[in-house]
Amino acid sequence: MPEPILPPAPPTELIRINTAVNQQGQPCPSDFCLDDWPDAADLDRLTAWDCKAYAVAKADRLIHRHGYHPDRLEYVLVAGPPLRVTHAALLVDGRWVLDMGLRCQICTLETFVDGGALRGRLPVADLPHARRALRW
Repeated sequence: MPEPILPPAPPTELIRINTAVNQQGQPCPSDFCLDDWPDAADLDRLTAWDCKAYAVAKADRLIHRHGYHPDRLEYVLVAGPPLRVTHAALLVDGRWVLDMGLRCQICTLETFVDGGALRGRLPVADLPHARRALRW
């Protein structure tokens, strides 16, 4: 009988980074607590982080401490049960989602979206442009 095909394991480096950032901020006491996506420079001043803050912190850490090129990173938005609001996470290399634990800790994009609906993907480098456009 052939060996079962196991799903791929996420890279150890991504597991460490995801875990460290998930322990860094104080989680939001409700579904969300920030109206806008924060700048990485503002994270230390926030009293609570929602999913957007965790995603921004993970992108910042990957880029500035681990040398990831921003083109490898996207913010992804998913909606659907068990979530009551659209949820954001960080997608690395089009495959690995780094989440704060609402849908997974670190999983494939397919697992992250499973049972929900992918509402959007935004390259990390485009966030400042999107933020400016939304303020008009």
